[in-house]
Amino acid sequence: MNLEYETPTRENFESVLGYRTILDGTSFLRGYEEEIEETGSCPPINTFLRLLYTNNWLINTRWQGWADEATAYFEQPSLLTLADTQSLRRILTVHVRIDRMMPGEIADLIRRGYMLAILNRISEIHETE
Repeated sequence: MNLEYETPTRENFESVLGYRTILDGTSFLRGYEEEIEETGSCPPINTFLRLLYTNNWLINTRWQGWADEATAYFEQPSLLTLADTQSLRRILTVHVRIDRMMPGEIADLIRRGYMLAILNRISEIHETE
């Protein structure tokens, strides 16, 4: 896990953004429905989560204090258009931590298109920096 003050590099942005086309649509989880139902995850999700870990998108900290912030963004996805890199890292950290306690959180966010919305915002930030 990464520290909050560490910021993702250009390479970190690009690695994660490789998933934008993959998460655009339902094919990412197709064929894994039964496994997700039973375990809350599947190999493609695990690979994606490892990518977030290794590319400085998740923060090693007390994430519980950010749960309300993450919930606000989830309930009003239009707020993502204002989110900066640190906010996105917090949001991702909260959801990944929730997924560890309640498997299936990340699969649900992918199905709903919310994870794609986060990656789209990461892309916007990447293009402007």
